[in-house]
Amino acid sequence: MILAYIISNSAEEAEQIALDLLEKQLVFSVNIISNIRSMRREKDKITSLSRTIVLAKTKSLLYKEIEDEVKRVQTTGTAIVFSMPITQMSQDLFDSIQANTLKV
Repeated sequence: MILAYIISNSAEEAEQIALDLLEKQLVFSVNIISNIRSMRREKDKITSLSRTIVLAKTKSLLYKEIEDEVKRVQTTGTAIVFSMPITQMSQDLFDSIQANTLKV
């Protein structure tokens, strides 16, 4: 199991990505966190931007499909998607993810 971490440029776009992933059964559940301050250093310049984060619980074997879907839905900038392994979770959550996402 993984937690997919998706960075979006707006809350509206994040909601569309979340709905799309849920409808296609690529993820079990999502949390949308708006107004995250993102800072980075690039080419000797520090920039600060407001972003929205989508956190999605799913099966690790669905990651590539999730990444492809985010690229398809995201309309601005480069899709930023990565995953973090979930090393422990309740059996109830595990069973729910298994039952409510695509069979792989």
